[in-house]
Order: sequence, then C-alpha cells, then structure tokens
Amino acid sequence: MPADRELIVYVIIVGSGRLGSGLARVLSSEGNDVAVVDLPLDNRRLGPSFDGLVIEGNPIDADALENAGIRKADFFIAATADDNVNAAAIQMAKGVYNVPIAIARISDPEKEDFYRKLGFDTVCPTTSGMNQILDYVRDRTFSSLQATIDPSTICVLPRQEWIGNRLRTIRMPHGRKIVALVRQGKIHGYEEGISVRSDDSIVLARVGKE
Repeated sequence: MPADRELIVYVIIVGSGRLGSGLARVLSSEGNDVAVVDLPLDNRRLGPSFDGLVIEGNPIDADALENAGIRKADFFIAATADDNVNAAAIQMAKGVYNVPIAIARISDPEKEDFYRKLGFDTVCPTTSGMNQILDYVRDRTFSSLQATIDPSTICVLPRQEWIGNRLRTIRMPHGRKIVALVRQGKIHGYEEGISVRSDDSIVLARVGKE
C-alpha cells in the first residue's frame, strides 16, 4: 500500500469477467480491500498478483455476500455479463445491506434508462462506447476513426443480406445486438423505420456471457 494513502475502502465486486477482474486488480493494487464473488469464479483473469478475497458463489445469494463481508462494504460493484443479475445484486446491496454506494453494469441502454429511473446507479459500456465513437464522428469522418473503445462495442460493415432491411428485422448471431447505425458521419439510434444501406456502418454490442 502506498505510504501516502489515507483512505482504504472495502469493495465487493460481483463478476469475474474482463470488467470485474480488471477492476479488482486495479483497486487491490491501489491498496484497497477487495472481495470478488462469482459462479463460476474465473481465477485466471484475476491473476496471481491479486491478493483479495475470492468467494465462489451466486452473486445474489445472501450467504455468498455475507461471506464476502458485505456488511462492512463501502462500495458494491455488480459487473457480471447479465444485466438482470447486476440489477438484482445492487438491489440487495442497497435495500438489504445498506451499502453506501452500489453500481451496476447494464449493457442494454434501454434497461439502463429503466434502472436509472428507479434510482439505481448504473454504468453502460454500450453507451460509453457509442459516445466515444460520436466524439470522433463530430471531429472527423467516421472512416478515419481510430479510437480505443470498450471491447463490448464494435463497428462493422453491413452484410449483403442486411442491405435494404430495417435494423429491427436483422437477426444477429447469439451474443451480439445492433444498437446504432452510422450514415455519412452521423450516428442514428436503433430506430424502427431506418433501413440499412451499403455505405452504412453498424454498431454492435456484446450481450450475454463474456
């Protein structure tokens, strides 16, 4: 722990995927006390340098959360790949255990808006990635975009069979969802009436398991 650090916080992270493990490693390396809860638990992503507590258990199971020390937690971060699990987890953290700060990763922008209206603190990697793309689009043409965006969001050229079809009618492979369309340097949301053209770019988000 750095000698000049005045505050150590106790953080519980549910989810041991890329985001959860990354947060756990950084927060632990900064001298904080960190517990990770997941089922199954991916110790490989946490790495050998992580010296926090690891609990293999259901992130919304009271016993698992108790074993992780939720009653003394200062922060609770729900970072699994399942939006519903994350929402349920922070409801428990705030409503049952009165954790001061509880944040949920919500990948679906529509769900994020719903949970925010209920008063939950959320972070949406899909929206963050789209906003980064939009910042670049405003400054230069989209074809010159060379930004490092959240890996859960990618941009692809349309397949031949997509051209002429509306976004909502296009079936995506399991684990991917269309969230926006880029046309002539402008980003269009997931609108019912918009149809794909050959010179468009399609913004996809990863959904489901990491």
